[in-house]
Amino acid sequence: MVLSLFWIQKANALCDKIPIEVKITMEPTSVTYNHSLSRKDFPRTANKPLSPNTLGLTVSRVRVEADTMASSVGSQSSVYSGIPINSQRSCVGLNQIHFKIVLDTLQVYIDKKYPIGSCQYNVIKDHEDYHVAVYQEAMTFFKPDIEKALRMAVDKLRPEYVYSKTRANQVFQKQIKQVLTEIQPVLDHINQKIREKNEAIDTPESYATETKKCPSW
Repeated sequence: MVLSLFWIQKANALCDKIPIEVKITMEPTSVTYNHSLSRKDFPRTANKPLSPNTLGLTVSRVRVEADTMASSVGSQSSVYSGIPINSQRSCVGLNQIHFKIVLDTLQVYIDKKYPIGSCQYNVIKDHEDYHVAVYQEAMTFFKPDIEKALRMAVDKLRPEYVYSKTRANQVFQKQIKQVLTEIQPVLDHINQKIREKNEAIDTPESYATETKKCPSW
């Protein structure tokens, strides 16, 4: 009984919250131009129909992905041997995590009926490049908000008792998912702000101005 009590107390001490090293970077995303589709075949975004004036489309969203460098807290031998030892259960949790703020599939679609190099193609491309800039600038502008949300979510993580390497890996994955789930409302808000800014560019007045740049459409 005394021995069991000793190990429980030791395990409780080992399972105290530990500092987690957090690294956050922004990953550059290259732009892909797709000139193989007709306007009617462009992908639909946000479940909204395309405007009749749409001759080009830019698709992307801000998201966060995680790379982890996880290790156990406490006795690694009992965790990673995969052998359950009742008196030597250990605590594991993330001790390092690297978050990447990325733009998901930054792709520009231009109606294939306008040949590359034509006046219409160039005007559409120039217009869509404004949308590309909106996405790219949003990453920088909202980076502090994303960083704050990530650090707050990570601060809530706690090590957990495990008896095997399999269970340790499950804990790591659960903690990653917990953080990414918690920050999703922040990302949703940011992507909504991006949509609103893009919609402000796509007005009937702007379309009318663009179409005047070429002799015929």
